[in-house]
Amino acid sequence: PRTLCFATMSASISPPVEEQRRLRLKDRTITPSAPYLLLSNLLDVGCDIPYIGPTICPQNGWRSLLSKEWVEFPHGKLSHSFDSSFHRYADRDVSYTDYIRWEKVNARNSGTIHDGEGLSATLHDYYNYAFNTNSTELGMLTNPMALCVLTALVLIIRLLKKVFLPKFSALGRRLGRSTHGPNWEDENEERIVKFGEYVYRLCYHSAVSIYGLKYFHDKSWWNKSQGGTRNLWDMHPNHPVEPGMAWYYLVQSSYNVDALISLMELSFKVELVNPLAYSSALNFLEKEHVVDESQRKQEVLKMMVKGGCDQTLLWTPLFQIKWSPTVRGDFREMMAHHIVTNCLIFLSSYYRFTRIGSMIFMVHDLSDVPIDMSKLANFVKWKTTTIVCFVTMVLMWIVTRLVIFPFVICGSVLTESYQFLVEKGKMDPALHEAYFAFFYFLLGSLVLLHITWFIILLRIGWTLVSKGETHDYSEHKNGEKQKSS
Repeated sequence: PRTLCFATMSASISPPVEEQRRLRLKDRTITPSAPYLLLSNLLDVGCDIPYIGPTICPQNGWRSLLSKEWVEFPHGKLSHSFDSSFHRYADRDVSYTDYIRWEKVNARNSGTIHDGEGLSATLHDYYNYAFNTNSTELGMLTNPMALCVLTALVLIIRLLKKVFLPKFSALGRRLGRSTHGPNWEDENEERIVKFGEYVYRLCYHSAVSIYGLKYFHDKSWWNKSQGGTRNLWDMHPNHPVEPGMAWYYLVQSSYNVDALISLMELSFKVELVNPLAYSSALNFLEKEHVVDESQRKQEVLKMMVKGGCDQTLLWTPLFQIKWSPTVRGDFREMMAHHIVTNCLIFLSSYYRFTRIGSMIFMVHDLSDVPIDMSKLANFVKWKTTTIVCFVTMVLMWIVTRLVIFPFVICGSVLTESYQFLVEKGKMDPALHEAYFAFFYFLLGSLVLLHITWFIILLRIGWTLVSKGETHDYSEHKNGEKQKSS
């Protein structure tokens, strides 16, 4: 076990970390709440940093600076120490070096020779390591090898989008012209751009949904007769991460990282500002007897922004950031969704919760397919197709995001994780209490976002029923201008 060098006080006040863990397991009520545990752990880790810790922390530990009631174990709010990682009792991920060593041992035991020389043999080894070996370093996204593969996948996705998005947009242009006439594309350039983006999204969500259904259909955590969601936690953190799961996570994470980048590209424009104009404005105000420099800069900022665009978000003497015409109506919700999703992806991978992460991926991907189809139909104003896709989307949304996600997946996190990870497993109660607060917050945020979007869906449905018009309020907050075809 890791020894906390500078963080803990003498044993008379705070027992060793392993002893603290044993006492917390015996009596759960002595464990402080998450904010105190997180603060204690942050200070413990900070004081354990080589070279830096000894210079900023007292010799007897940071707890020596506080009164006894705060640091006396077990009832002091800041008296508990714990290891913020469980990797000391988790099986080590298989590195490529480990794989080659095992291959040589297996070859020697079978009386053969492992031929690792030459390009062909090396590629064969890399292929077997990546696609035929369980629990490799590719299964944890925070490993350097996995991060390199993730970066490469993001670049590949962006290259594919650069090639295919114009083709998908051209398809939308042709469909719009054939349905509404040649003048339609002149008035709907924004729709055409977004059409291309949603064709790409539809292709992706359809592909990963098909793969997910095929790969996960016989997994025990989806089968109630085999234990269902209890299998998400049982034997954690030493679940074998199969290559299919590792690559599923890598592809999904690369898509979501790119989606965050793409959302910002669709939402913002960066324009250069003429620095000479800025200097001239400053000189002009100085001649107008505006002496205070900060006041002059504020006045220039108002002048430059007003002279540019009322949609300016940030202005500097060198550049300005504006809202793009293609910004989504639900930009804030989507930005929050992407941030929360990426945090969940990397945290779940680091803490080896890939099973529950795969369930969250699945329910979102399955419901995203009718969403993409509905948006595509609405972009080209195919009213009947839009209605059919919209009804399918609402039903899928209710089943996956308002029933399965909160009551099955989040319910398991709330009711089963402590039982199997702490009581029947090896996780420290303090670690569960402290860091599961992040998961509760992130999962709760997703539930709230799902409810918010469902309200938007109800608003779209009401407009459809009451006015006979299809307005996508997720793309346009105040509804769409009804243009003649």
